[in-house]
Amino acid sequence: MWKKVIILFLLTFLSVQPLTGYSHSTDDSLDVVVIVVPALSFLETPLLFQSENSIWKDAAFAAMNVRPDGPYSYLNNMVTIGSGGKAVGVQEWNSYEDREYINGIRSRDWMEQLTGKVCSDCIIQPLFHRLVDKNKQTTYKAVPGRFGQLLINNQIGHRVYGHSDTNDEKIRYASLLTMNEEGYTEGDILLAIKDDQQFPYSMKMDRKFLIDRLSTTNAQRTFSVIEWGDFHRLFSLKPFMEKEHFNNQLSILLHELTLFVEQITAESDVWLIAPMMHQEAYELRYQLAPVFYWSSDHAGGTLTSQTTRRHGLVSSIDFIPTWLKSFEVDVDSYWTGQPMQVVDPSVHAKTIHDRVDDMVLIYKMRASVVSFYVTVLVISLLIAALFGWFNPHQRPVWRKWNRICLLAALMSPFWFLSLAPLVGSIGIIGFVFGLIIATFLSGFFFERFDRYPIAIIGGLTAVVITLDLFAGSWFMQRSFLGYDPIIGARYYGIGNEFVGVYMIAILMMISPFMYKKGLLSTVSLGLLSLFVFIVLGKSSLGTNAGAALASAVVFGFLFVKWLHLRMRKKLLILIMLFAVLLMLGLFSLQFGEQTHIGMAYERLIAGDVTYITDTVIRKLKMNVKLIRHSNWTQLFVTSYALVAIILWKERIQLRDKRKQLFLQSGVVASFALCVFNDSGVVAAAISMFSVVSTHYYWLAKCKERKEVGTFQSAKSTFPIEDKT
Repeated sequence: MWKKVIILFLLTFLSVQPLTGYSHSTDDSLDVVVIVVPALSFLETPLLFQSENSIWKDAAFAAMNVRPDGPYSYLNNMVTIGSGGKAVGVQEWNSYEDREYINGIRSRDWMEQLTGKVCSDCIIQPLFHRLVDKNKQTTYKAVPGRFGQLLINNQIGHRVYGHSDTNDEKIRYASLLTMNEEGYTEGDILLAIKDDQQFPYSMKMDRKFLIDRLSTTNAQRTFSVIEWGDFHRLFSLKPFMEKEHFNNQLSILLHELTLFVEQITAESDVWLIAPMMHQEAYELRYQLAPVFYWSSDHAGGTLTSQTTRRHGLVSSIDFIPTWLKSFEVDVDSYWTGQPMQVVDPSVHAKTIHDRVDDMVLIYKMRASVVSFYVTVLVISLLIAALFGWFNPHQRPVWRKWNRICLLAALMSPFWFLSLAPLVGSIGIIGFVFGLIIATFLSGFFFERFDRYPIAIIGGLTAVVITLDLFAGSWFMQRSFLGYDPIIGARYYGIGNEFVGVYMIAILMMISPFMYKKGLLSTVSLGLLSLFVFIVLGKSSLGTNAGAALASAVVFGFLFVKWLHLRMRKKLLILIMLFAVLLMLGLFSLQFGEQTHIGMAYERLIAGDVTYITDTVIRKLKMNVKLIRHSNWTQLFVTSYALVAIILWKERIQLRDKRKQLFLQSGVVASFALCVFNDSGVVAAAISMFSVVSTHYYWLAKCKERKEVGTFQSAKSTFPIEDKT
């Protein structure tokens, strides 16, 4: 009797589903659930961590760069995530259940009329072919549907639920993460939403339905995507809502989302991503999106990847490689993103929020600060040019202040980098005033007390940039002249602004020693050129292939001038051999860490020439865009016009061959940076500014000593040493 009771009890216990979740897993199964929450932003995430539920503290939390190929939009950002590469959507693209009607025509009939393809019981995308064709025309060549096809090929179940529809438009973009190469996927778009008159547009996510569907699967490995559209509907209705009622609705929806996440994290790896923030956050420049990840392998922490190499920051192109790695599917070189890792298990959410606030502050004020800075540099150049051309009978104090301003301008990149960590503490106004005071005090000091101000300024600037690169570019990541993680063109290494400064700073540092005779000087120059090439090109340091190549060109030019070599057949052969060794050397510097440079080499070795040509085209378009719209254009035009005048007007040239060689080498460096770098206009502008400013400073000093004359060739007599 008791045996029967016990057996009956066990059977009853095993047949009952838990109320707080679902369970169908075996030891070798894996369920990955992705919750797509459009309109969620970093303005709302602090409210999640303030809740009494600890589920949010158990997640790995990070910020995500969501920049697509085209403008920011929910569609473009989702195509990018689903394609694993920068991509763009097409107008009127959407997904439908096959029984829905589009303008009076059943959706599957409409798709058959457009493509000749038929699918029953599917989620279909009638304009999928246009989406594919449009991305083929871009330089990124993203392939929508490739990830979904890999899921099918590896017997991984995939389905999508939910939508972000309002009364005015249909928004069903979650299927972009699961659709195959034919434009089909599985799931339920409509049934995941229930009618509820208390919520925006009388629609609300059905938690009970979703839990039931997630617990029902025939596959051991599943990839499920849920489009949680409640927040999108709420924020689209916000302009018409009473403020207190909106806040109450927001609190309810955050609580509903918390309960759902808590229910499904016990049995699944869960990702919560916000592909597009709401309009208010976008206008406030909070254009990084929140990402949460729950897994049994960790509790808390943050995310990073080799794409960004920054803790707490990932890219939207990293998700596909990460999900493929979760399912133990090979991640080939096609995917430009890198798998994410969980790091810093003890990091607090406030730390991530503070980092995001700092990045937003820099992004928000960068244009104003850089515009002011560039304008000041242009004015200083023009004033120096007037002093150099006309040589009016100025008062001595005017000439002195002209030299102080030039030295202060040359010293400004040093202070831009050194003061960068203080921006969050002293604010933008405090930073600008601190920058002005520091640059002018240093300019006054070097003019008054130093015998070799140009060399010292170059040495200090080169040393601080080098040290920062060896320390992981911590200062550069926080500088107004650094790179911007919100724009996402670069996340690590040395950017175009500082690489232009760095190249000329090296030349400034060695300017007193140019044309020194002897084996020691030649060997020292060779070792310096090798060091600079490694610093700029190595994957763990500068990671800037264009700058590394430019440095090789500059130092090659220096060697030719230094050793008085003539262009003969043997020299041309040596130059060609040097170019081959240069490319091999750059390739060898990429071992150890995956970088965009190493990926380009892999594609080239694999015969993918299109990848290289597309990259070149993209870089050229970027330079054209910078010339048309960037603040750096005025500095680029001014500095290049002035250096042309300097080379043309013999009476404003210097007799000291070292200074002549510096001017020549600086011009070569600036041109090389412009040619080899992706945003070469920026690097060329700031590098040529440094060259012209240095020349005008020397010119101002030499005019007092009557040492200005016609251009001396490399064979001319070496002049008396000028300690400036």
